[in-house]
Amino acid sequence: MIFIVEYKLWRITLNQKDRTEFDLIHNKIDHITQSIDELKQEMETAHLKTDENLSFIKENLFNPHEGLWAETKLNTQFRKDSQKWRGVIGTGFVGLLFKHIWDMFKVS
Repeated sequence: MIFIVEYKLWRITLNQKDRTEFDLIHNKIDHITQSIDELKQEMETAHLKTDENLSFIKENLFNPHEGLWAETKLNTQFRKDSQKWRGVIGTGFVGLLFKHIWDMFKVS
């Protein structure tokens, strides 16, 4: 049995063995194409999951009212406030130290 396949300007005649090889190659190409389509679908679902996870992380980090960003701002504000009081209290202790030293020399 001889098959004739017509390509644009020339003809190729195929015998039965060539035809089976052609069908085999065609089936392999179909299988690869199907595998690529399945891979695309799997990757799309994986990307959607990743987007959901990233939005969850983004919400937890950068939420201005409850996220890590808010906690960091509160911590920074606490440190600034504590530095102000530390300076006032430190100055008071230094003043008391000088007062006690002054009183020791004054009494003697």
